[in-house]
Amino acid sequence: MHIEQIILSHLLKPVRDVSLHANRLLDNYDEVVWLIGDGRSGTTWVSDLLNHDRKYREMFEPFHPQRVDEMSFLAPHQYVRPDFSHDQLESIAADVFSGTFTHPVVDSANHSHLYSGLLIKDIFANLFAYWASVRFPNLKIILLIRNPFSVALSKSKKKEWFWLTDPMLLLNQQHLYEDYLHPFEDLIRKTSASNNYILRQILIWAIINHIPLKQFSPGQIHVMFYEEMYADPDSQVSSAFRFVRNTKENCHVKLDEETVKRPSRVVSKESSLFQGKSPVTSWKDELSLWHVNAGLSILNEFGLAELYDDDSMPNRNVLHSIHGAG
Repeated sequence: MHIEQIILSHLLKPVRDVSLHANRLLDNYDEVVWLIGDGRSGTTWVSDLLNHDRKYREMFEPFHPQRVDEMSFLAPHQYVRPDFSHDQLESIAADVFSGTFTHPVVDSANHSHLYSGLLIKDIFANLFAYWASVRFPNLKIILLIRNPFSVALSKSKKKEWFWLTDPMLLLNQQHLYEDYLHPFEDLIRKTSASNNYILRQILIWAIINHIPLKQFSPGQIHVMFYEEMYADPDSQVSSAFRFVRNTKENCHVKLDEETVKRPSRVVSKESSLFQGKSPVTSWKDELSLWHVNAGLSILNEFGLAELYDDDSMPNRNVLHSIHGAG
Protein backbone atom coordinates (compact mmCIF):
# COMPACT_ATOMS: atom_id res chain seq x y z
CA MET A 1 0.00 0.00 0.00
CA HIS A 2 1.34 3.44 -0.94
CA ILE A 3 2.17 5.88 1.87
CA GLU A 4 -0.37 8.37 0.48
CA GLN A 5 -3.15 5.80 0.86
CA ILE A 6 -2.11 5.06 4.45
CA ILE A 7 -2.09 8.77 5.36
CA LEU A 8 -5.50 9.33 3.75
CA SER A 9 -6.85 6.23 5.48
CA HIS A 10 -5.73 7.56 8.88
CA LEU A 11 -7.29 10.97 8.19
CA LEU A 12 -10.62 9.41 7.23
CA LYS A 13 -10.63 6.91 10.09
CA PRO A 14 -13.04 8.76 12.47
CA VAL A 15 -15.71 9.19 9.80
CA ARG A 16 -15.28 5.65 8.50
CA ASP A 17 -15.40 4.14 11.98
CA VAL A 18 -18.79 5.74 12.64
CA SER A 19 -20.15 4.22 9.43
CA LEU A 20 -18.65 0.79 10.12
CA HIS A 21 -19.99 0.65 13.66
CA ALA A 22 -23.41 1.84 12.49
CA ASN A 23 -23.53 -1.15 10.12
CA ARG A 24 -22.70 -3.45 13.02
CA LEU A 25 -25.50 -1.97 15.14
CA LEU A 26 -27.87 -2.52 12.21
CA ASP A 27 -26.85 -6.23 12.09
CA ASN A 28 -25.44 -5.79 8.59
CA TYR A 29 -22.55 -8.15 9.30
CA ASP A 30 -24.51 -11.39 9.77
CA GLU A 31 -22.80 -13.08 6.80
CA VAL A 32 -19.11 -13.53 7.63
CA VAL A 33 -16.82 -14.88 4.90
CA TRP A 34 -13.21 -15.58 5.82
CA LEU A 35 -10.83 -16.06 2.90
CA ILE A 36 -7.54 -17.60 4.03
CA GLY A 37 -4.46 -18.65 2.09
CA ASP A 38 -0.74 -18.17 1.71
CA GLY A 39 0.88 -14.91 0.66
CA ARG A 40 1.27 -14.46 -3.12
CA SER A 41 -1.51 -16.98 -3.69
CA GLY A 42 -3.98 -14.49 -5.17
CA THR A 43 -6.06 -13.80 -2.06
CA THR A 44 -6.36 -10.06 -2.81
CA TRP A 45 -7.48 -10.66 -6.39
CA VAL A 46 -9.95 -13.36 -5.36
CA SER A 47 -11.27 -11.14 -2.59
CA ASP A 48 -11.92 -8.42 -5.16
CA LEU A 49 -13.86 -10.89 -7.32
CA LEU A 50 -15.93 -12.14 -4.40
CA ASN A 51 -16.70 -8.52 -3.53
CA HIS A 52 -17.19 -7.41 -7.12
CA ASP A 53 -20.38 -5.53 -6.24
CA ARG A 54 -18.83 -3.97 -3.08
CA LYS A 55 -21.65 -5.20 -0.86
CA TYR A 56 -19.29 -6.66 1.72
CA ARG A 57 -17.28 -4.66 4.17
CA GLU A 58 -13.80 -5.92 3.35
CA MET A 59 -11.26 -6.47 6.12
CA PHE A 60 -7.73 -6.71 4.70
CA GLU A 61 -5.51 -9.06 6.73
CA PRO A 62 -6.67 -8.11 10.24
CA PHE A 63 -4.61 -10.94 11.78
CA HIS A 64 -1.35 -9.76 10.20
CA PRO A 65 1.26 -10.03 13.01
CA GLN A 66 3.41 -7.17 11.73
CA ARG A 67 1.07 -4.73 9.99
CA VAL A 68 -1.59 -4.71 12.72
CA ASP A 69 -0.19 -3.74 16.14
CA GLU A 70 -3.01 -5.45 18.01
CA MET A 71 -1.92 -8.78 16.48
CA SER A 72 1.78 -8.53 17.35
CA PHE A 73 1.35 -11.30 19.96
CA LEU A 74 0.83 -13.79 17.13
CA ALA A 75 3.67 -15.62 15.44
CA PRO A 76 3.61 -15.76 11.64
CA HIS A 77 1.40 -18.79 10.93
CA GLN A 78 0.48 -19.22 14.57
CA TYR A 79 -0.95 -22.65 15.34
CA VAL A 80 -3.65 -22.98 18.00
CA ARG A 81 -5.06 -26.30 19.12
CA PRO A 82 -8.83 -26.58 18.64
CA ASP A 83 -9.40 -27.23 22.36
CA PHE A 84 -6.83 -24.68 23.57
CA SER A 85 -8.08 -21.67 25.52
CA HIS A 86 -6.43 -18.55 24.12
CA ASP A 87 -8.23 -15.65 25.76
CA GLN A 88 -6.30 -12.88 24.03
CA LEU A 89 -6.84 -14.29 20.55
CA GLU A 90 -10.47 -15.19 21.25
CA SER A 91 -11.25 -11.67 22.45
CA ILE A 92 -9.78 -9.89 19.45
CA ALA A 93 -11.11 -12.53 17.03
CA ALA A 94 -14.59 -11.83 18.41
CA ASP A 95 -14.08 -8.16 17.57
CA VAL A 96 -12.89 -9.01 14.04
CA PHE A 97 -15.64 -11.50 13.22
CA SER A 98 -18.37 -9.24 14.61
CA GLY A 99 -17.13 -6.21 12.68
CA THR A 100 -16.28 -4.33 15.87
CA PHE A 101 -12.57 -4.16 15.02
CA THR A 102 -11.46 -1.23 12.86
CA HIS A 103 -8.01 -0.30 11.60
CA PRO A 104 -6.78 2.17 8.93
CA VAL A 105 -5.03 -0.48 6.84
CA VAL A 106 -7.52 -3.28 7.43
CA ASP A 107 -10.40 -1.02 6.36
CA SER A 108 -8.57 0.91 3.64
CA ALA A 109 -10.77 -0.48 0.84
CA ASN A 110 -14.07 0.48 2.48
CA HIS A 111 -15.68 3.61 1.06
CA SER A 112 -19.40 2.82 1.21
CA HIS A 113 -21.92 3.67 3.90
CA LEU A 114 -23.98 0.48 3.90
CA TYR A 115 -22.74 -3.10 3.77
CA SER A 116 -24.24 -6.57 3.69
CA GLY A 117 -21.81 -8.94 5.36
CA LEU A 118 -18.11 -9.11 6.16
CA LEU A 119 -15.42 -10.38 3.81
CA ILE A 120 -12.21 -10.98 5.75
CA LYS A 121 -9.02 -12.08 4.03
CA ASP A 122 -5.84 -13.27 5.74
CA ILE A 123 -2.50 -14.81 4.76
CA PHE A 124 -1.22 -15.85 8.21
CA ALA A 125 -4.32 -17.54 9.64
CA ASN A 126 -4.37 -21.05 8.13
CA LEU A 127 -3.10 -22.73 11.28
CA PHE A 128 -5.66 -21.29 13.68
CA ALA A 129 -8.61 -21.27 11.28
CA TYR A 130 -10.01 -24.55 12.65
CA TRP A 131 -9.66 -23.26 16.22
CA ALA A 132 -11.63 -20.17 15.16
CA SER A 133 -14.30 -22.25 13.42
CA VAL A 134 -15.01 -24.10 16.66
CA ARG A 135 -15.55 -20.85 18.56
CA PHE A 136 -17.27 -18.88 15.81
CA PRO A 137 -19.51 -21.40 14.01
CA ASN A 138 -21.10 -18.72 11.82
CA LEU A 139 -17.84 -18.32 9.89
CA LYS A 140 -17.86 -19.36 6.25
CA ILE A 141 -14.23 -20.22 5.56
CA ILE A 142 -12.72 -20.38 2.07
CA LEU A 143 -9.20 -21.80 1.73
CA LEU A 144 -7.45 -20.53 -1.39
CA ILE A 145 -4.63 -22.71 -2.73
CA ARG A 146 -2.17 -21.82 -5.48
CA ASN A 147 0.57 -23.95 -7.01
CA PRO A 148 3.46 -23.99 -4.48
CA PHE A 149 6.08 -23.37 -7.17
CA SER A 150 4.27 -20.21 -8.28
CA VAL A 151 3.95 -19.05 -4.68
CA ALA A 152 7.60 -19.73 -3.82
CA LEU A 153 8.86 -18.01 -6.95
CA SER A 154 6.65 -14.98 -6.36
CA LYS A 155 7.83 -14.65 -2.77
CA SER A 156 11.44 -14.89 -3.92
CA LYS A 157 10.85 -11.78 -6.01
CA LYS A 158 9.46 -9.92 -2.99
CA LYS A 159 11.93 -10.91 -0.30
CA GLU A 160 11.66 -7.46 1.27
CA TRP A 161 8.01 -8.14 2.14
CA PHE A 162 7.06 -9.84 5.38
CA TRP A 163 7.05 -13.61 4.96
CA LEU A 164 7.99 -16.52 7.15
CA THR A 165 11.23 -17.72 5.59
CA ASP A 166 12.53 -20.32 8.06
CA PRO A 167 10.41 -23.46 8.55
CA MET A 168 12.22 -24.09 11.83
CA LEU A 169 10.00 -21.40 13.36
CA LEU A 170 7.06 -23.71 12.71
CA LEU A 171 8.87 -26.74 14.12
CA ASN A 172 9.61 -24.71 17.24
CA GLN A 173 5.91 -24.17 17.96
CA GLN A 174 5.55 -26.92 20.57
CA HIS A 175 1.88 -27.75 20.04
CA LEU A 176 2.31 -27.73 16.27
CA TYR A 177 5.28 -30.06 16.59
CA GLU A 178 3.42 -32.46 18.86
CA ASP A 179 0.19 -32.49 16.85
CA TYR A 180 1.46 -32.51 13.26
CA LEU A 181 5.14 -31.86 12.58
CA HIS A 182 6.88 -34.59 14.55
CA PRO A 183 6.90 -36.99 11.55
CA PHE A 184 8.46 -34.28 9.39
CA GLU A 185 11.17 -33.13 11.79
CA ASP A 186 14.12 -34.45 9.77
CA LEU A 187 12.74 -32.99 6.54
CA ILE A 188 12.16 -29.60 8.16
CA ARG A 189 15.63 -29.49 9.71
CA LYS A 190 17.28 -30.55 6.45
CA THR A 191 15.35 -28.07 4.32
CA SER A 192 15.94 -25.25 6.76
CA ALA A 193 19.67 -26.00 6.88
CA SER A 194 19.88 -25.96 3.09
CA ASN A 195 19.12 -22.24 3.15
CA ASN A 196 17.46 -22.62 -0.27
CA TYR A 197 14.77 -19.94 -0.42
CA ILE A 198 12.51 -21.72 -2.94
CA LEU A 199 12.57 -25.07 -1.12
CA ARG A 200 11.98 -23.43 2.24
CA GLN A 201 8.89 -21.69 0.86
CA ILE A 202 7.59 -24.89 -0.71
CA LEU A 203 7.94 -26.64 2.65
CA ILE A 204 6.16 -23.81 4.48
CA TRP A 205 3.41 -23.93 1.82
CA ALA A 206 3.03 -27.69 2.36
CA ILE A 207 2.71 -27.32 6.13
CA ILE A 208 0.23 -24.45 6.19
CA ASN A 209 -2.04 -26.09 3.60
CA HIS A 210 -1.72 -29.72 4.71
CA ILE A 211 -2.86 -28.99 8.27
CA PRO A 212 -6.18 -27.21 7.58
CA LEU A 213 -6.98 -29.80 4.93
CA LYS A 214 -6.54 -32.51 7.57
CA GLN A 215 -8.47 -30.59 10.23
CA PHE A 216 -11.54 -29.63 8.22
CA SER A 217 -13.97 -32.21 6.90
CA PRO A 218 -15.55 -31.76 3.45
CA GLY A 219 -18.37 -29.26 3.76
CA GLN A 220 -16.83 -27.46 6.72
CA ILE A 221 -14.58 -25.42 4.46
CA HIS A 222 -14.63 -24.45 0.80
CA VAL A 223 -11.37 -25.17 -1.02
CA MET A 224 -10.75 -22.84 -3.93
CA PHE A 225 -7.85 -23.08 -6.36
CA TYR A 226 -6.32 -19.99 -7.90
CA GLU A 227 -5.84 -21.79 -11.20
CA GLU A 228 -9.51 -22.74 -11.47
CA MET A 229 -10.49 -19.17 -10.61
CA TYR A 230 -8.19 -17.87 -13.34
CA ALA A 231 -9.67 -20.32 -15.88
CA ASP A 232 -13.35 -19.81 -15.03
CA PRO A 233 -13.97 -17.02 -12.51
CA ASP A 234 -17.75 -16.93 -12.97
CA SER A 235 -18.30 -20.56 -11.99
CA GLN A 236 -15.79 -20.41 -9.14
CA VAL A 237 -17.32 -17.31 -7.57
CA SER A 238 -20.78 -18.86 -8.00
CA SER A 239 -19.59 -22.05 -6.31
CA ALA A 240 -18.14 -20.05 -3.41
CA PHE A 241 -21.46 -18.27 -2.87
CA ARG A 242 -23.36 -21.57 -2.87
CA PHE A 243 -21.11 -22.65 -0.01
CA VAL A 244 -21.39 -19.34 1.84
CA ARG A 245 -25.19 -19.31 1.59
CA ASN A 246 -25.54 -23.05 2.13
CA THR A 247 -27.73 -23.54 -0.89
CA LYS A 248 -27.88 -25.77 -3.95
CA GLU A 249 -29.43 -23.00 -5.97
CA ASN A 250 -27.48 -21.62 -8.90
CA CYS A 251 -26.17 -18.38 -7.29
CA HIS A 252 -24.92 -17.59 -10.77
CA VAL A 253 -22.49 -14.69 -10.95
CA LYS A 254 -21.51 -12.99 -14.19
CA LEU A 255 -18.39 -10.91 -13.71
CA ASP A 256 -17.57 -8.17 -16.17
CA GLU A 257 -14.28 -8.46 -18.03
CA GLU A 258 -12.86 -5.29 -16.50
CA THR A 259 -13.33 -6.65 -12.99
CA VAL A 260 -11.69 -9.97 -13.81
CA LYS A 261 -8.71 -8.42 -15.58
CA ARG A 262 -8.15 -5.64 -13.07
CA PRO A 263 -4.72 -6.23 -11.46
CA SER A 264 -4.61 -6.99 -7.76
CA ARG A 265 -3.90 -4.04 -5.48
CA VAL A 266 -0.69 -5.78 -4.42
CA VAL A 267 0.49 -6.88 -7.85
CA SER A 268 4.03 -5.83 -8.74
CA LYS A 269 5.96 -5.20 -11.94
CA GLU A 270 7.58 -8.63 -11.49
CA SER A 271 4.16 -10.24 -11.90
CA SER A 272 3.74 -12.65 -14.81
CA LEU A 273 0.56 -10.76 -15.74
CA PHE A 274 2.49 -7.54 -16.28
CA GLN A 275 5.00 -9.47 -18.37
CA GLY A 276 2.29 -10.97 -20.56
CA LYS A 277 2.82 -14.49 -19.23
CA SER A 278 0.39 -17.00 -17.80
CA PRO A 279 0.27 -16.84 -13.98
CA VAL A 280 -0.55 -20.56 -14.03
CA THR A 281 2.42 -21.92 -15.96
CA SER A 282 5.09 -19.20 -16.12
CA TRP A 283 6.96 -20.65 -13.13
CA LYS A 284 8.09 -23.53 -15.36
CA ASP A 285 10.23 -21.14 -17.40
CA GLU A 286 12.02 -19.77 -14.35
CA LEU A 287 12.65 -22.66 -11.99
CA SER A 288 15.31 -25.27 -12.68
CA LEU A 289 14.52 -28.97 -13.03
CA TRP A 290 16.49 -29.50 -9.83
CA HIS A 291 14.19 -27.13 -7.94
CA VAL A 292 11.12 -28.86 -9.37
CA ASN A 293 12.30 -32.35 -8.43
CA ALA A 294 13.45 -31.29 -4.97
CA GLY A 295 10.17 -29.46 -4.42
CA LEU A 296 8.11 -32.45 -5.51
CA SER A 297 10.08 -34.61 -3.09
CA ILE A 298 9.04 -32.29 -0.24
CA LEU A 299 5.42 -32.23 -1.37
CA ASN A 300 5.37 -36.02 -1.64
CA GLU A 301 6.06 -36.30 2.09
CA PHE A 302 2.77 -34.50 2.71
CA GLY A 303 0.79 -36.38 0.07
CA LEU A 304 0.64 -33.27 -2.11
CA ALA A 305 3.03 -34.09 -4.96
CA GLU A 306 0.16 -34.98 -7.32
CA LEU A 307 -2.11 -32.09 -6.35
CA TYR A 308 -1.20 -30.43 -9.66
CA ASP A 309 -0.98 -32.11 -13.05
CA ASP A 310 1.54 -31.49 -15.83
CA ASP A 311 -0.52 -28.52 -17.03
CA SER A 312 -0.35 -26.95 -13.55
CA MET A 313 -4.05 -27.52 -12.98
CA PRO A 314 -5.30 -28.91 -9.66
CA ASN A 315 -6.40 -32.49 -9.15
CA ARG A 316 -9.19 -32.33 -6.57
CA ASN A 317 -9.15 -36.11 -6.12
CA VAL A 318 -5.94 -35.72 -4.11
CA LEU A 319 -7.88 -33.69 -1.55
CA HIS A 320 -10.11 -36.64 -0.73
CA SER A 321 -7.21 -38.59 0.82
CA ILE A 322 -6.34 -35.66 3.09
CA HIS A 323 -9.59 -33.85 3.88
CA GLY A 324 -10.72 -34.40 7.44
CA ALA A 325 -8.13 -37.09 8.09
CA GLY A 326 -7.22 -35.73 11.51
